[in-house]
Amino acid sequence: MKIDLSCVGFIDKTSSTIDLPDHWTGLVDEETITVNLTPVGGPQQVWVEEVRDNKVILGGDITKCYYMVLGERKDIDKLVVEY
Repeated sequence: MKIDLSCVGFIDKTSSTIDLPDHWTGLVDEETITVNLTPVGGPQQVWVEEVRDNKVILGGDITKCYYMVLGERKDIDKLVVEY
């Protein structure tokens, strides 16, 4: 079982970048980052272009959307679940 950190917020047409918290640098494995986008007001063509430098770069025609970003911690071992 992995241990995740999360970051939630709102983005609109004034930006196409989600800035991740500073403490994620060195704490979260960038290769494990997952982004969920929920459009507000109707369907939108929005996607993740790339994740780099502690930022998520979005592509498409962003009007308004909520986001949730998850990333796996890399500073601790994965949790072993016993049955």
